Amino acid sequence: MSKLVDRVGAVVTVERGQFMLNDSDGDSGEPAGWPSPAEVAGRLSSLEGGSWFEATVNWAVFRSEAEWHDVEVGLELWDGPPPEGGPEWPRSRVTRFFATSGLVYVCPLYGGDPPPHPLDLRRDAAEWLVRADVRPGPGWEWPDEERPPVGVERWRVSFWPAEGSDPRLTNAPRRGRDSLSVRRYAETLARPL
Repeated sequence: MSKLVDRVGAVVTVERGQFMLNDSDGDSGEPAGWPSPAEVAGRLSSLEGGSWFEATVNWAVFRSEAEWHDVEVGLELWDGPPPEGGPEWPRSRVTRFFATSGLVYVCPLYGGDPPPHPLDLRRDAAEWLVRADVRPGPGWEWPDEERPPVGVERWRVSFWPAEGSDPRLTNAPRRGRDSLSVRRYAETLARPL
């Protein structure tokens, strides 16, 4: 049975019905043959039965049920295929994702500052299977008309090795500051806007 290795939570603002998942390396054409971000975004559809989650190299996009709101997203790393969400998570989709740095986070569709603690996938330049699950939230709340409403839905995004299972991930610590990917990510955080 697969084990949960790490989990980070985030709240992200859904804009125009969408939000993104980024690898800290940003847009990258490596490896060759993967669809471009524009091609991936073009696959999304608001029509019933249409695609609501697509991914490529370092980039994925999610289509929400509501146009503008703050949503809770849990990012999870598993050492193998995680258990199915069951009826608690009525929408679920699996696709492939390639992460060049292995440091991933969610952000609004039109970008935003990376968080201080992304999910560390513990590998550079690796292919992952990723499953997005979404369920209704506890209900719409709009405490301040200047801020997005909350409670509309909740998301869970789970990663595991594309080759199936890797028990070495079970006890793998987060990469330290000596890792090239972590150093580059730290430089991004320190960079003035």
